[in-house]
Amino acid sequence: MPRPSKHVSPDTLGGRIRAAREDLHLSLADVAGSNYSTSLISQIERNRVDPSQGSLRYLAERLHLPFEDLEIWAQQHRKDEVEARQYKSYEDLRTEAAQLFKNKDFQRAIYLLHDINFSQLPLLQRWRLAALRGHCYFEQKKFLNALQDFTYAVYEQPQQERLSADQQQEFILLHLHLAATSRELGLENAFEAYQATLKMMNHDTPFGYVAEAHWGMAVIAFTQAYHMREPLASSTYREQMLRTALEHAENARVLYRLIHESLQADLVLCHIAQIERELGHRDKVRRYMHELLESETNTPQHSNVAMVVDAQTRRSQASILSVASCTLATLALEDRDYEEASHYAELALENGAKGHLTRQVDAYIILGRILEAIHDQDNAEQAFKHAILLLADTDRIAARIQAHLRLARHFTQKGNTSAGNAEIDAARRLAASATPINACSTAENKL
Repeated sequence: MPRPSKHVSPDTLGGRIRAAREDLHLSLADVAGSNYSTSLISQIERNRVDPSQGSLRYLAERLHLPFEDLEIWAQQHRKDEVEARQYKSYEDLRTEAAQLFKNKDFQRAIYLLHDINFSQLPLLQRWRLAALRGHCYFEQKKFLNALQDFTYAVYEQPQQERLSADQQQEFILLHLHLAATSRELGLENAFEAYQATLKMMNHDTPFGYVAEAHWGMAVIAFTQAYHMREPLASSTYREQMLRTALEHAENARVLYRLIHESLQADLVLCHIAQIERELGHRDKVRRYMHELLESETNTPQHSNVAMVVDAQTRRSQASILSVASCTLATLALEDRDYEEASHYAELALENGAKGHLTRQVDAYIILGRILEAIHDQDNAEQAFKHAILLLADTDRIAARIQAHLRLARHFTQKGNTSAGNAEIDAARRLAASATPINACSTAENKL
């Protein structure tokens, strides 16, 4: 006869029955007697069969156990079985949605996960499914929805050291995207969120995740330094922030090049150029941007290399061309070479329309600044308004705020104080709509 598993927990119905049988030095056949088969007793001991009331009474009498205790164990066994079936069902759902996410079919993945009540899920499934749905929203740039799911996932997550290797990577990506979402929404805790995420990483963490964290910190440090141009701002502290941004950006670029993510490395180089410009290294910026314009213009579709370039790659390439052109337009504007500035602004608009939305927005803003400089105020206003319109239905709160503030500055320079104040109020309402949720503090308290 098959022997019961040695791994059955004693804190289960089957384990309790087996322990009692062994304490009485009875064999399976002794317990089964003439009423039951040894196979049935064996399966009950292995928790593979839910015994009937009659079987429980027989076992209670045969093994000198209180029937009430066995009944409680049986009820717990049934509950565990239901939870196990639920877990498998939700695990199958998570696997299907994760495959859709991997295939970049974010909308179908969200459809699968849309109506889930996370609080009713098995405990170990809650944070993983919430995080997965948050990743889908994040990829669709629905940052407010993503923030809500990520925050819930962080609250429900177990301690990091208790996770499997695969779940460790899910854990890191959750915190990485939470930090990125905070950055996109302009939340004050974004830099600290990236710092906390970097501390969670180890030698098993993919280089791409580490690079993304460094890049995110570079963007935030640069943004903080960029807005410290007021006369009373500390020039020493501002330069320190720029140096911090440059260090993180260079780390990100090195990592992206190590894993042959050339497009990401080039995008980071665009950001490095912005930092170098603020540090006054204009010749270095020009060299970087001309190199990018030349290299991106000559990538796959213009070379003899036979390879298929997907839509996402084309958008990224166009975005790089747009950023490089915007940067060169800005340099020309600062030199009051308005003809060259206009040339690069048009090139930025052309590529921005083919690239990511924010690149098109940046192109309209630099065009507006050039038009301001040549005193074409009406067209400058239209350019700034177009930038705001492009962002209107997005969750890019930080970008929307900056666009409204740029238009507010334009109105103020024209002497239209009431219109400028209206744009400032719009920026304030947007800032209030992204309610800061200190999810990172919650996460650190749980670690």
